[in-house]
Amino acid sequence: MNDDKKQRKQIKLLGYIRIAGDIEALTGLHIGGIADSIDKGGIDNPVIKNPVTNEPYIPGSSLRGRMRSLLEKKTAKILHPMTRAKDIWMEIYESEKEALDSEVCRVYGNSASEKSVPSVLIVRDALMSRNDSGDYRREDYMKNGLPVTEAKMEIAVDRITAHAVPRTIERVPAGARFDFEIIYKVQTYENGKFEATSMDYGTKSDDKLRADLKNILWALEQIETHDGLGGNTSRGHGQVNICINGLEDIHFFKQETKDSKDESPEDEVKTAAEVECEKMKKSFADWCEKINEICYSQDLKKNDSQKTEEAGNS
Repeated sequence: MNDDKKQRKQIKLLGYIRIAGDIEALTGLHIGGIADSIDKGGIDNPVIKNPVTNEPYIPGSSLRGRMRSLLEKKTAKILHPMTRAKDIWMEIYESEKEALDSEVCRVYGNSASEKSVPSVLIVRDALMSRNDSGDYRREDYMKNGLPVTEAKMEIAVDRITAHAVPRTIERVPAGARFDFEIIYKVQTYENGKFEATSMDYGTKSDDKLRADLKNILWALEQIETHDGLGGNTSRGHGQVNICINGLEDIHFFKQETKDSKDESPEDEVKTAAEVECEKMKKSFADWCEKINEICYSQDLKKNDSQKTEEAGNS
């Protein structure tokens, strides 16, 4: 009986943090796709597009990968090979303890350990904005059959013979906007605990959650301010402006407020905080202050005490 209790595992989902906004291309953006065919004088490097609508989009994997890569450089931990061929190196660990101690792996996941650490971050594909108030109008381009991409000619010159080798790169033009959404799942590890603060690698806590969210916003800020999206950023491609339109802090429990004592307990999902913000690089400190107010450890205690009372009454 005691052995069963020791082996008991329980992961509790407490809620979600939702970050939403739009990405504006300040220079041509290239995220590579696959060419159906290459005609003479045609596009050598096309951008990825929706096969049904032919609209370009930013894959969630591209945004997520850039965010993880920047965070790995910030933490500067030792990298390990992801494949047996040792052709891809990243911050991954064979030990579950090391993975859960990692600021990178506890958010983006770690599949190399004996016990895989699942990712708690969902980055959705960023589709072209349908409500663009700027010069670029998605509806006008698509309705009139106009191209939503541009072809940029680049030339590589042999330093000895001066022979020029041209290549054509397809880009999404400056001014295009994409709606993005990032979801952070607030959940415990397998011990089912969520504390206000904890030094135990196997226990989730509010301080770890806040650190994770700050790292997510830091990565977005770096993409906007010092880095970029897509390929060829060293040659001027992929400069973007990231605007966060809102942050939702969603709890899976009935929050205690002055006006909620007489309300029906049927509604268990409540948005605790929703804020508006201007351009990210002007407000990163403000976002961090907002994140410091987020607390989930009390939620778990309220849920557990409520379940105990219900079990006692039954």
